[in-house]
Amino acid sequence: MNEPDFRILDGGAGSELQDLGYNITGDPLWSARLLDTNPDAIKKLHKSYLEAGADTVITVTYQATVEGLKKYLGITTEKAVELIKSGVKLAREACQEMPNTGKDRRVAGSVGPYGVFLHDGSEYSGNYVDNMTQQELMDWHRPQVAALLDGGVDMLAVETIPALKEGEAILTLLREFPAAKAYITFSCKVEFFMI
Repeated sequence: MNEPDFRILDGGAGSELQDLGYNITGDPLWSARLLDTNPDAIKKLHKSYLEAGADTVITVTYQATVEGLKKYLGITTEKAVELIKSGVKLAREACQEMPNTGKDRRVAGSVGPYGVFLHDGSEYSGNYVDNMTQQELMDWHRPQVAALLDGGVDMLAVETIPALKEGEAILTLLREFPAAKAYITFSCKVEFFMI
């Protein structure tokens, strides 16, 4: 009888970084700023989850969009792409520097929704999707997806997508990268009715 094949993902980057003593509250880049200012903190984060039993670490790139990095760090497109790739490198190094337990450790590249760039909470509501075409959403996500794949992730972790339209745009975009593996998680809206 074969044992079930399952993966243990790491946990939230922001909350764990706060617990490790790094203040990222209110920063429009959130934990992604540390890719530029304190990469050792990112590696420490990944190692803490690996020590706790995770076998898949997720890059700290949820809010590391090319346009967001350019805007909030004042850097070029090329430097923004390199920072995204550095998120993959740090995760990979953390995996390689841990004692060999026989586990197959993997790196998932985090891709957040377009709303993370807006820094207005719309990554949870998806209020922006009605004003964007599927092509615009694809064009927005393409640079980050390409950088993560070029950086060598094992899979993409497309996280907390708030609207089906954006999820469909990302799935369509992934056809441009036929060898890519990915999973998508959604933030769901729930309406409560008072009786």
